[in-house]
Amino acid sequence: MDSALQKFLQLDFFRKEGFVRKKCKKCGSFFWSLQEKELCGDAPCVDYTFIKHPFGKKKYDLSSMREAFLSFFENHGHIRLERYPVIARWRSDVYLTIASIADFQPHVTSGEVPPPANPLVISQPSIRLNDLEEVGRSGRHLTMFEMMGHHAFNNHEKVYWCEETAQYCHEFLASIGIKEEEVSYKEAEWSGGGNAGPCLEVLAGGLEIATLVFMNLMRSEKGKYLVKGERYAEMQMKVVDTGYGLERLVWLTQGSETVYDAIFPEIISFLKKEAGEPKEKEIMHALYAVADHTRCLAFMLGDGIIPSNAEAGYLARLIIRRALRLLSFASLDIPLSTLVSKHIASLSKDFPELKEGEERVKEILERETEKFFSTLSKGKRLVTRYMKDRKSIPVEKLIEFYDTYGIPPEIVKEVVDINIPENFDSMVAERHSIAKEIKEEKKFSQKTKLLFYEEPYAKEFDAKVIWKGKIDGKEAVILDKTLFYPEGGGQDSDTGFLFSNTKKWKVTKAEKKGEAVLHILDKPISVGTIHGKIDWKKRYAMMCHHTATHIINASAREILGSHIWQAGSQLDENEARLDVSHYKRISLDELKEIEKKANEIVREGREVKKYWMKREEAEKKYGFHLYQGGAPKGRMLRIVEIPNIEVEACGGTHVDNTAELGFIKIIGTERVQDGVERIKFCAGERAIEYVQQQEKLLKDASDILAVEPSMLPKTVKRFFDEWKKLRKQVEKLQQDIARGGLKKEVYGEISIITQDDMIPSAIKEVTSKEKTIVISAIKKDKAGMITIACSNDVPIDCSSIANAVGKLLGGSGGGKKHVAQAGGPNIKKLEEAKKKAINMAKQQLEKNL
Repeated sequence: MDSALQKFLQLDFFRKEGFVRKKCKKCGSFFWSLQEKELCGDAPCVDYTFIKHPFGKKKYDLSSMREAFLSFFENHGHIRLERYPVIARWRSDVYLTIASIADFQPHVTSGEVPPPANPLVISQPSIRLNDLEEVGRSGRHLTMFEMMGHHAFNNHEKVYWCEETAQYCHEFLASIGIKEEEVSYKEAEWSGGGNAGPCLEVLAGGLEIATLVFMNLMRSEKGKYLVKGERYAEMQMKVVDTGYGLERLVWLTQGSETVYDAIFPEIISFLKKEAGEPKEKEIMHALYAVADHTRCLAFMLGDGIIPSNAEAGYLARLIIRRALRLLSFASLDIPLSTLVSKHIASLSKDFPELKEGEERVKEILERETEKFFSTLSKGKRLVTRYMKDRKSIPVEKLIEFYDTYGIPPEIVKEVVDINIPENFDSMVAERHSIAKEIKEEKKFSQKTKLLFYEEPYAKEFDAKVIWKGKIDGKEAVILDKTLFYPEGGGQDSDTGFLFSNTKKWKVTKAEKKGEAVLHILDKPISVGTIHGKIDWKKRYAMMCHHTATHIINASAREILGSHIWQAGSQLDENEARLDVSHYKRISLDELKEIEKKANEIVREGREVKKYWMKREEAEKKYGFHLYQGGAPKGRMLRIVEIPNIEVEACGGTHVDNTAELGFIKIIGTERVQDGVERIKFCAGERAIEYVQQQEKLLKDASDILAVEPSMLPKTVKRFFDEWKKLRKQVEKLQQDIARGGLKKEVYGEISIITQDDMIPSAIKEVTSKEKTIVISAIKKDKAGMITIACSNDVPIDCSSIANAVGKLLGGSGGGKKHVAQAGGPNIKKLEEAKKKAINMAKQQLEKNL
C-alpha cells in the first residue's frame, strides 16, 4: 500500500483506546489490536473461534441485527434510507447491486449529485456471483447478502472521516455485546466501481464482519496512486464507505456450524427433512447452496428481473438452473417456487414488497423449470452430434454449450468424460455481470442550443454555421441553434432543409456529439447564416409515436403486471415498437386490453408535461421507475410526465396532450428474445392509414370470394377445409396409381414410370420398390419441371440426367444420385426434355448393367 494512503489508517482513536499496531507473522499485513498477539485475526491466518462459542450478549436473527444497526446510527445523527432494488436501474455499467455504495455510484460519489442524506445509513440487499462454487461448500459464502452501511460524503465541508468512522464501528460492536479485545482492525486497500481508497477490515473470531473504506481516489490513467494494478488520482470528495455483513454478524452471535444454519434455519431444517437427514458432506453442501440461491431468487424476481438470455435476466436464469441442478444432485423433487415462497414468508415482515409479486414469481419459476428440463433432453443429442468426430471438449466450448444452449456441464459429462472446472459457474457469471462499455465517439467543443425543447411545435428557425466539414466522408455542419432533433432514445432524427437566399441543402440526418448537433448534408455548404425548415409531417408523426410509446408502456404494466420494464424502443414516422420484459407471450386478449387502456388515456385528453428536474429530486419523487429507457447522464433530467399515468426521464419530442394522438392501434407482437416481448403499434394519422389499409385488404378478399366482410372468416374456413379434403383425395389417388395402373414401360428388368404430375409422396412410394425408375413432368406456373428418381438398386445417376435436360428447358438441374430435378421456362420443350431423360436413363442402364 502507498505510504500516503497508509497514513489515513494511523488513527489517534486506536492509540487513545490502547490498540497496538502489529505485523501479522503469516500474511504480513499490519493490524491493530488490544491483545498481545502475532496474527491478524483473519482467516486463514487463524481458525474460527466463535463456532459453538458465540460472541455477543445474545443471539440475533437477521431482523433484530438489522434493526440494531440501523437504530444505532439513526441515534447518532444518520438518516435511515430504504433499500434500493437488487437490479441497478440507475446504472449503465453493472446489472446488479453489489454493495451499499453502489447505490450512490457514480453520480453521488463523483460529486455531480448531492447524496439523498448526509450522513446516511442503509441495509442494502446485494448480489455477487463471483464465488458461486464456494456457496454451500465454504460455510460462509453467499450469493445474496445484506450490506449494512453508514456513509458520509465529505465534499465542500466535512461530515466525518476516518477517526469518527472507527469510533462508530467500535461503539456499535460494543452495543451488541462484542468485546473490544475480541476485535482487530486489519489495514488494507479497496477498489470498486471506479473508486478506491485505504480501508480497515474489521475482524472477530477469525471472521471479517465489516470493512471501513475511506474512499478518496478515482480511476485515472495518469493518477499517482497504484491500487491493485490500476492507476488512481485523488478526488475532491472524501467518502466514508462502510460495509457491515448482516449475515456474518448474525452468524457470529449464533455460533452455528455455518452461516446458512444461522440465517435461514427453517429452510435448512425443511431441506434436511425432505432429503432424509443426509450425512454426506456433498449433499449438505448442495442443500445449503439451494437455500441460499432461493433466497437470492426471491429478491431477483421480486424486484422485477425476468429470466432471459441477456443482462440481469441471464444471471437470474443462471441461479435458477444451478439451484435445479443442485436439487437434482440431492435427489429432491421440490419445486423451486415452494422454497422461494418459504423465504418470502419469512422476509415479508421486513420486505413486504416481495409478497406483492409472489404469484408472478411462482409462475416464472414453473416456466423456467419446464424450460430447463426440456433443454436437458435436447442437450445430450446436441453434445453427441458435436462429439461425432472429436475426442475432447475445450473449456470454451463447455461454456458455449451453457451460454448458447443452456446445457449444463454435468449433462455434457454424461456424454463424454470431461473435467469440469470447479469455478465453472463463476466463469459464466463473470462474463455477464458487467455491461459492455460504449465506445466514446468524437466530440466537438461547439455547443448547439436545442430549440425543439423550448418550441416543440416550431417548424422553421434561423441560425449561424459555427462548424463545417466532413464526417465519415459526408458533408456536415454544426449550428449555434437548431430545431432538428438528433437521433437518440429510440427516436429517428429529423430531416428537412437549410436555405440561404436561393441556395438549398437537404438535411438527411442529425446526430448529437457531446453538446453539439451535427447536421448531415447532401452537399458542401459555404454560407455563414441559414434558415432551417424541418419535415414537420415526419416530426409530428414521431411526436405522436413517442408519446404513444409511454402510454403503451404504462398500459402494458397495468394489464400484465408491475414487472413490465422497457427493454428498448424504436420509432419513426410510420410506426413504433416497444420491447418490454415479460416471461411469456402476450395473449391476444391481453393485447386487446392494453390497446383499450391506451386509447382510454388518449380519449381522456391528459396533459403531457415536459420539464427539467435535478436528478436527486426526481429520484426522490418518482424513484427509479424514471429510468425506463435507461439511466441518462448528468445532474439535470428532462422529465416527461402524463400525470397519474406515466413518468420517465426522456429526451424525445412529445405532443402536449394525449388527445392529439387520435387513437393508438397495436399492429402486432413478437418475441425478440427469451424474456423480451415486442409490441408494434402506430398512432395518429398513421393509425388511421393502417386501419384503412386493413379494411381495403378485407374488402379485396371479400370481393374475390363474393361475400360480405362479415362472412369472410366462415367462407375462408370452408374453402380451406375443402382444399385439405381435395389434397388428401389427390394424395390417395397418386398412391393408388403408385400401386398399379401407372403409365410405364419395362426395360429389361427395370420398370420406367413415365406418369406426369406425380407428387413427391407418390414418387417416394414408387421408388421404394426394387428396380424402378420414375421420370415425371409437371407444368408449374410459367416453368416446366421434370423429376428423375430411382430405387437404390438401379445403376443410374439421376443428377447427371437432370443437369442435361435442365439446359434443354432453358434452366438448370441437379440433385442426388437417386433423386433429382430439372426445370426451366421453355415449357414447349417439356415433352422433348422428358424423352431425352428417358433415353439417357436407358443409355446408363445399358452401360452399367
